Amino acid sequence: MKKRTLFISLLLVLILTVLTPATAVAVKPQPFYAAGTIVDIEDTVIDDNVFEAGDSGRWRVVDREIAGVLSGDVNGEFILTYKANIESAMTQAGNLHGNLVVEGYNFKANGRIQPLEFVPVQLFNGVYYLPKLTISGHWSMKGAGQNGEFSGWVIFIPDAAGHVDTIVASSFVMEGEWKTDGDFMSPD
Repeated sequence: MKKRTLFISLLLVLILTVLTPATAVAVKPQPFYAAGTIVDIEDTVIDDNVFEAGDSGRWRVVDREIAGVLSGDVNGEFILTYKANIESAMTQAGNLHGNLVVEGYNFKANGRIQPLEFVPVQLFNGVYYLPKLTISGHWSMKGAGQNGEFSGWVIFIPDAAGHVDTIVASSFVMEGEWKTDGDFMSPD
């Protein structure tokens, strides 16, 4: 009786293995890499989207966009829509949370805006010290094993209020892992 039960169990396992569709088999995460540039940061306007957080000296950014272009495992224009809690208007440092959309994929983003620094840049007929804004953090997508790190920076000519006016140099990089089977790689 035990041999018969064992034989039937092994037969069922073999049949189920053959009949199981390929999409039910676990897909292992694959390396992910995309790099590009930041081409625009939405103008700062003190309104319902950007305002002082009481008398704390901090600022709240409710909705702001960073736009750019990526190539690699995803290709095309991206928009990082984020909210932030900024420690000081002078340093622009703080935490950011949002969504990065590119090629129909929606990446959740959580990170940090580093304090502004001034870097030498050769422009026109001389060297100028311009502000550099740096962001970095973690991204994830729906489904296990789809996550990684992002980093970006822009060197810019500020407007009269000190906000980003003209971007003169930039970079944006995403690295990590994702599942490359279309049934598992979710734009959601």
